[in-house]
Amino acid sequence: MSRDIRFQYIRNSRGSIIAVFVIMLTVLSSFLLAAAALSLENRLSVSRSYQKNIALNIAEAGVNKAMWELKGHNLSYSGETGNSSISGGEFDVTVTPIDPGNKYIISTAYVPTKANPKFKKAIKVKISDKPVTENASFNYAIQAGSGGIFVTGNAEVEGSLYSNGGISVSAASANIHDRGDAWAVGSISDPHDTIDGVKTSPASPVDLPQIDLNSWKNIARAGGTISGNYSPPSTGTYTDLGPKEIVGDMNMSSTSQKINLLGPLYIHGNLTLTGGYWKIDDSMGSNGTIVIVDGKIDIGAGSTKSKFLSNSSNAYILFISTSTENSEGSSAIGFTGGLEAEKLALYAYYGSMKFSGGGKIVAMTGQTLYLTGGGKIDYESGLANVNFAGGPGGTWSIKEWQEITPP
Repeated sequence: MSRDIRFQYIRNSRGSIIAVFVIMLTVLSSFLLAAAALSLENRLSVSRSYQKNIALNIAEAGVNKAMWELKGHNLSYSGETGNSSISGGEFDVTVTPIDPGNKYIISTAYVPTKANPKFKKAIKVKISDKPVTENASFNYAIQAGSGGIFVTGNAEVEGSLYSNGGISVSAASANIHDRGDAWAVGSISDPHDTIDGVKTSPASPVDLPQIDLNSWKNIARAGGTISGNYSPPSTGTYTDLGPKEIVGDMNMSSTSQKINLLGPLYIHGNLTLTGGYWKIDDSMGSNGTIVIVDGKIDIGAGSTKSKFLSNSSNAYILFISTSTENSEGSSAIGFTGGLEAEKLALYAYYGSMKFSGGGKIVAMTGQTLYLTGGGKIDYESGLANVNFAGGPGGTWSIKEWQEITPP
């Protein structure tokens, strides 16, 4: 091959190689650019998806804030705008009543800010405030467990008696009537015929009213905790209380101390009352509520007297002691003095109760019961089917949920 031909061949080969290299470089560059663009698009898509999820979570936080306000019994809460920031963004909330038991909540989220939003989400929920209630049957004016019933004073009982032990009415001045029937698993001793109704002995055992104590304690805890002993302020105005847990004793001694119950109380220590007013808030309707005391309940009269009032629907207050003190000298519940407690029922769940005052209650229940004073138990038929509630909206729950177009 001549020299010129070889040179031309080499030059053509080099041109082909360069052309192939350029083509490969172009293809590779295009591939890399496409991959980079795809990666950037994926990153942007992931970022947008993340920001949208952030916005949705912030909108949910707005609903949770509204639920928290309403469950805290801020029943006038209508929402908030302009001051609700949270990590990642802000939210506005509006609460609109539908009827007395239902509301709409609309929560709108802005990411990163309401003034300059890149993403917005809005959700609308329908909530219902039907409270958790427990039905309990207090079928008798006085009902005792195996410890029995002992009447030694001149008490008046309007209603009937039932005892899983015996019944002893030794006071000639006692008056048990309307109907005044009496049932006892053990014997009935009534030498002065103070029991007006039919006496049945022996009778079959009947369970005392069943209350889900742990459930009510948990409902009280959900409303917050007061650490240490508690005594309400002496302002002369009513202090809203409940649901609430009190990790200590509770004491009231002045008529200027007043409690407006909005749900159950759970008191770890003792409850001592020598004064003060108690009532149930009208928002509870006909549902009563419960005060559970792990220690002893001592309701007496000092220089002032306690008063226990109902609401406009005549709801009941139930005081329960879970103390195991079970004797006349040391009882789980002691009630003395001429106290006005016409809507108060007392229950010594595991122990005894001594009623030695001249006051008035609607029902007396416990393992062992002593009536030694001139008080009155005025049973009301509504106690046979009474509801106790956790609060007027203490159990707001979501019934409907939907994502809507932000305003």
